[in-house]
Amino acid sequence: MSDLTPRLYLASPLITDVELFAPQLEAACKVGDIAAVLLRLAASDERAAIKQVKALAPIAQNEGAAVIVAGSPLVAIRGGADGVHISGTGSTAEAEAALETMKPDRIVGVGGLRSKHDAMVAGEMDIDYVMFGEPLPNAALPPFAQVVERAAWWAEIFAVPCVAFAPTLEDVTPLAETGVEFVAVGDAVWSAPDGPAKAVACALGALASAEVPQR
Repeated sequence: MSDLTPRLYLASPLITDVELFAPQLEAACKVGDIAAVLLRLAASDERAAIKQVKALAPIAQNEGAAVIVAGSPLVAIRGGADGVHISGTGSTAEAEAALETMKPDRIVGVGGLRSKHDAMVAGEMDIDYVMFGEPLPNAALPPFAQVVERAAWWAEIFAVPCVAFAPTLEDVTPLAETGVEFVAVGDAVWSAPDGPAKAVACALGALASAEVPQR
């Protein structure tokens, strides 16, 4: 593995039961080098969401992974997370608000970028990464060929780190070979028939063996 090898970023399922998800998260994080874990919380109640983050964040953090909370800077801060992920319609305005709350001590990432223009606007802010390819609000996935193209375009031109979302474990290699800094995996890990630990090991192996462009 070289210094250019992308690192693994895990995106949780929509968490409805912390006690059920906690052992899955622990099994996944103990396998190897995971850069970050994105927690997607079903709880609409702020207090309940903070409690969930407090229960889950240390599991990943104790294994060296940063914990990112989808959506709410306040929940992220009070739950002890390392950052927040902003996505969806209005993400630029939400990112600006998140930057005021989170910086300079915590991470702000932006996804749900519907065009290259949106990505460039986000990249001009003091964000820590952009993400391409994450599931849309209706759970549909953008075309994979488009994700590969945009990830390669961004990695070639821009200094802001990029996360590219892999819908399946087989998609990890082509995304890694675009030259992005991080490859994200979601349901391909949590729904894997052999369990999340083996799926994470597979993803890490794919990252390590990918032919990453020298830039």
